[in-house]
Amino acid sequence: MQDTVVRKYTIRLSSGVHVRTALTIAKLAEKFESKLFISKGGQEVIFDSPLGLLTLGIIEGDEIAVRVEGPDSLELADAFDKLVDDNFGE
Repeated sequence: MQDTVVRKYTIRLSSGVHVRTALTIAKLAEKFESKLFISKGGQEVIFDSPLGLLTLGIIEGDEIAVRVEGPDSLELADAFDKLVDDNFGE
């Protein structure tokens, strides 16, 4: 059974989402089997590489939606919550 979890976040990073942030998300995502999708302003990317995320041009104050699909989607979504709460380790 494939589960889907969708959550929204407001980005608090003063420098926006940059390469270091994208690499941090990549390290998190690779620990899970589920697929991670990130969208902003109607444009969505599957997070299969940090470069895809950077094409969204996410800056401080932007709202993003995260959709996770797969067998461990809730676990990945919860881990992403913690990453956002920790401001992506910045």
